[in-house]
Amino acid sequence: MKIAPSLRLDSAGRLILLRQLDPLRTWESLDDRRFCRCCHKFISGRQIEVTSASGKRLRLVCPTTDCSSTVREWVYPHEIAQPPDARGRRVLRVIDKSGESFVACEKPYSRRRTSGSTNGA
Repeated sequence: MKIAPSLRLDSAGRLILLRQLDPLRTWESLDDRRFCRCCHKFISGRQIEVTSASGKRLRLVCPTTDCSSTVREWVYPHEIAQPPDARGRRVLRVIDKSGESFVACEKPYSRRRTSGSTNGA
């Protein structure tokens, strides 16, 4: 569930914010894609929502309906997803230059939609 409306930004401003607000991964362009570990969808820099709750700093949020994941739950498309763990969390095996690691999505995600909601992603 989204807590604040998404800010409208031009392309240059959006790319700058993606680079500033995502310390975990590199953004070369707005067409770069990430895989959301919570809703299991691919998202691009153009789709990612930039939000700010009143009095709080800007943050990046998944554009999928009913998914409020942030950069911590997004991975590069080549990272490998594992089946959910015993608590229902999605676990990823990440292989990169620094070696192999396992990361769990912090919040379980239900694929059920609330009645009347649609997903254009």
